Parts: sequence; structure tokens; C-alpha cells
Amino acid sequence: MIAGHEVALGVLNFLDIPAPELVGVAADAGFDSVSVRVTGSRGSVAADLRHDPATLARTQRTLEETGLTVLDAEVLRLAGATPAGEAARAIEVAAALGARHLLAVNTDLSADECVEELARVCELAEGSGLRVCLEFMRFSATPDLESAFGIVEAVGHPCAAVLVDALHLHRSGGSAQDVAVLAARRPELFPYLQVCGVPPAPSGLFDPDLLLREAVSSRLLPGDGVNDLRALIDALGPAAPLSVEAPVAGDPH
Repeated sequence: MIAGHEVALGVLNFLDIPAPELVGVAADAGFDSVSVRVTGSRGSVAADLRHDPATLARTQRTLEETGLTVLDAEVLRLAGATPAGEAARAIEVAAALGARHLLAVNTDLSADECVEELARVCELAEGSGLRVCLEFMRFSATPDLESAFGIVEAVGHPCAAVLVDALHLHRSGGSAQDVAVLAARRPELFPYLQVCGVPPAPSGLFDPDLLLREAVSSRLLPGDGVNDLRALIDALGPAAPLSVEAPVAGDPH
């Protein structure tokens, strides 16, 4: 799809369909890989595999039949009230699918607490083939690129990494150049990228609820929008995998 890049279809676009169907859609559309939901759903989500062994097995078979792989699994919420065993189960399901990354979001922890919790999850992930990627969001407790980079550096574990999402980078005031500088310094901490087009800034930009709604339902397709997506892709180098996370509910195309 994009010369030199693996391109995955993000699950956030398709939470209302079971994972095997998502894999089929991605294969038919020419994607190389997919992302999957293995934890973190706040309600009933058709795509979530954590409590559905039968659908997990069907997903494994569909991956084998289509030749697609799993770029990442989402979304582990790092929080003071995270249930015991949640991270271990997410790692188990993600590893069963051959996922290479587990996406994590800091819900309510301080920076020091997040370092401690991310380090614990990374230790659980040792030997699984997974890297645990901390995604920053303006409306999360790790709001920007610099914060996420500092936490991951402090963790100092080979499984720990930073996930850059084009929308969240833009809304937090970051730029492709900021990513390029840090990725040049520590390229191993930036294994892949989530891409989309960024709409013009809405009114009430720093309203967390508004930003969340935009993130899950009102993005633009890659190539549209006000962000310089080409520069961001270039910041991670010519072979970085890309996950298309562009839910555009109601968009006619």
C-alpha cells in the first residue's frame, strides 16, 4: 500500500465486528496486518477477544488462511484500579495471536507510578514476543510525546516503547520534527506509528470528553486533514509499520 511499509488495519475502526471478520475485511482490502482488541473495553464490544476462546481460535485460523499478521493488540489501561491479572491475560491473548506490540494507555497514574506499572507489565511480557507501547494522549495522564518518552526511558526495559498516534501528537502540540529528534536519538523506542488525517481543531480543544469523542469517531482518512503525515512517517524511517486508525463514522467515503 505504501512502498516499504507494512500497513495494518486498526481495530478502532471496527469494534462492532468480531475479530475474524476484521481479518477478512483487511485481507480483502489489501492490508498486510491488523490490530486486535484483547482488553480495555468499557462495555460490550464485539471485537474484544479476552473472554471468547472460540472466537480467538477462529481468529487464529483466519490469520493463517489469509497470511495476515497482528501488528498490535489493545488496549491495556494502566490505572490504580486495574484488576489483578488483567495485564497477564492481555499478554496471553495477544501472544496467542502472534501480536508484536501491546498498546498501553496511562489512565490515572503519576509519572513515577506509570514507570513502576509499565516496568511490571514489561516483565510479564518477557519472552512473549511483545513490546509494550505507551501511547500518549492529551486527555490521558501521559499527555504528550515528551512525557511518554521520559517514562519509557526511565523504565529502561527492552520491551518498553513509545507509540505515536498522528492525531494525539497534533492535539498535544507535538510535531513530526519532535518525533524525528527523539527517534534519531533512540530509534528502538519507536517501533511503529498510528496514522490518520487530523481535522481542523474543534472549539473547546482541551475538553477531554470532546477530544475523546474526536479520537474514537471523528478522524479523517490518511492524506486528508491539517497534519503533515508524510513528514511524520519519514520521522520513523522508511520501513516503520503503519496502523491506519481513522474512524470516520458518517463519512460518505
